[in-house]
Parts: sequence; structure tokens; C-alpha cells
Amino acid sequence: MPKIHNADTHFAKLIKQYAILDTLPDTDIILSKAGIGIPQLRNLLNDSQVETVWNTRLAGITGVNFSIEPGDASPQAARAQNFIKEMVRSYDFPTIINSMMDAVAFGFCPIEIIWNINKKTWLATDFVPKPPEWFYFSNTKRLMYRSGASFKGVRVPQGKFILIQNRPTYQNPYGSKLFSKVYWPVTFKRNGMRWWTMILEKFGSPFIYGKFQKGASDQDKNDLLNALESMISNSVAVGPDESYVKIKGDMIRSQSGQVHESFHDAQNAEIAKAILGQTLSSDIKDNGSRAAAEVHYKVKEDIAKADQKLVAEAFNKLFALVAQFNFGANLAPPRFVYEQMENLHTEKAKRDKILYDMGARFNADYLAAQYGIDPGHIDVVSSPSFCEPCHAKTPSSTGP
Repeated sequence: MPKIHNADTHFAKLIKQYAILDTLPDTDIILSKAGIGIPQLRNLLNDSQVETVWNTRLAGITGVNFSIEPGDASPQAARAQNFIKEMVRSYDFPTIINSMMDAVAFGFCPIEIIWNINKKTWLATDFVPKPPEWFYFSNTKRLMYRSGASFKGVRVPQGKFILIQNRPTYQNPYGSKLFSKVYWPVTFKRNGMRWWTMILEKFGSPFIYGKFQKGASDQDKNDLLNALESMISNSVAVGPDESYVKIKGDMIRSQSGQVHESFHDAQNAEIAKAILGQTLSSDIKDNGSRAAAEVHYKVKEDIAKADQKLVAEAFNKLFALVAQFNFGANLAPPRFVYEQMENLHTEKAKRDKILYDMGARFNADYLAAQYGIDPGHIDVVSSPSFCEPCHAKTPSSTGP
């Protein structure tokens, strides 16, 4: 009887082995059982579907405006706000924020603070997310840096790194790795493409069937076989007299391509669900498209807000450190705040109202693009004719 793998025993052995090195093992099943590490998960971005939907998710945090607000209404808080604004003026925010999203993709992301210190001020001149594979956690849940080729790591200095984690737990400070959930769909799709290519090579061309009359010699059969093989590449062939050649198309074999295509699309749909939380193209088909579009937009907005919260918390931790070192621990530190969609829509609506009063008119496509509304919900109508400035309808010449 084959030995059944016991997950509890597997992790117990891991913990025993790593305890000697003061290393907490990553409990991710894919990483521990299949020997897959973060570098292999990072390689998933070479898949076109993963890259496309991941860039869509990144756009939810890099394409939204943000501001740095004071911690409270005090003059000291306003001074700290201006100090932070000047400090981050040279920051490459899109690059920093994109790299921060490693915390979502791979579970956690340490961000190094580059300090510039003089007698009067502590300046964080840069904020640099580092690859999470350079770090691990000790048995006491402390962040450790992998020191060269040695197994013994180095504890990161206090005040030098900001750590952001994606849904960590007490048992698993490494966090939840989003890319581990798309590893198998990408792997299955890649293998499916390999088999699909083999099917196309085998059955992409029509099946050529040759037939001899009874009594044909082996030499005649070999000559016809060679001619048919040549016909595949040259589209012409010759054969012995009275030979018979027929080109056949096998419907069952042709339908196998549709099976592979459906399998390929199903894996792409799983990837989109894992990263974006939904996929319109694979789920709703032809039914309930309007209701599904509303759910689609709501899910996308919720995920974007969660990502924005993760990014904002990292910057807020940085601002708190800078404010503490320069203004004292009692100051309410400045806050990194993303502009919410509702506020953005209000400002756009005010602008569009001014443009409308000036004579501009907008179609459904513009309203859908600017306000995220399903075009099917918009019915653009023209205003009735009226007389300026009293807005009274033009009186009829036959009226009283």
C-alpha cells in the first residue's frame, strides 16, 4: 500500500529542521511541497495574462491622486506636513508604489529607509522596497536579512525598515501570496499550450490516405508512402499506376483544438479571478450582463481600496518615524491620503456643469469614461427649446 503524505508530519519536520537555524519556515503549501520560491513566482509575470491583469490591478493605486494631510489642525502639525512634503518631493512614487505591491504578490515586502542625518534634521531621502526573497522571519517573528551564503541571518536594524504584509497571521508572518494562487493555472496553461502545439503539428494538416490495388508489391507500397510524405511538405506527389489517394478531414480531431482552446481560456479566467477578483468575459456569458457589470465595478473598486490602504499604511509609518525624530513623539504625524472616487466625481461634476453652462454637451461614452458608469445606464437627451433669460417656452403666435 503506498505511503500517504501527511501534511502535519511534513510541517513538523520542517519546523524541527529550521528551529536549529532560528528560522520560521514558510507554511505556504505550494512553496514547501513543490519547492517553489518567490523567484519562481516572480517568473509568472512572463505570462501575458498574468502581466495584463496585474498591470490592471496596479493601475488602481498608481493612477489615483493622493495628498499629504496634516495630523491635526495645530500649527506644529502644519509645519510637519510642509516638512514631509518637501522631503518626498524627489520620490519616484509610481516606482515605489508598484514595488510595494510585492507585499500582495509575494506576501510581504520590506522597505528600506535611506536616511540623511545632520545635526538638526532626520531626512528619509528615499524609500526603497526590497525583494522579499532577501529576507525571512525568525522563530520569534522578527524580520531577518539573509547574510550571503551563510544560513545565519542578520536582524534588520530598528528604524531602518518598514514592513508591510498581506493578511499575515500569528502562525504565518510571511502573509498571503497572491501569486501562489495563480501558479497552477499558469503551469497548466503552459503545459496545455505544449500539448496543443503537438496536436496542431499532428492533426493540423488533412489526413492523406493512400490505397493500392490488390497484389501491389512492397516496393510499390513504399514508393507511394514516400510520395505521400513528400506531399505533406510539397503539396504534390506521384505514385504507381492504379494507386488511389484521398484527402480526409477528421471532425473529431479538429474538435480537439476547441477543447484545448476552452482549457486555455479557463486557465486565463482563473488567473483573472485570483488577481482581479472577477472576470466578466468568462462568467456572465450572455445573461445578466448589466447586473454583472455593476458587481464587476464594485469588486474592482473594493480591491483598489484595499491596495490603497496597504500603500497608505506604509507611507504613514514612514511619516510617523520622520515626525517623531524631528518634532517629537507627541505630534500627530502627517497622513498619506488617497483621493476617493466619490470626491473625484464631485470635482469632475462641478467642472462638467461649468462646461455645460458654456455650451458643451457630453455623450454616453464620455460620461461612462469619466464616472465609471455602464453606458447602458445612460440615456442622453436634449433639452426642450426655451427662451432666454426667463426660461419660459416661446409663446405661440395664436395664443391669448
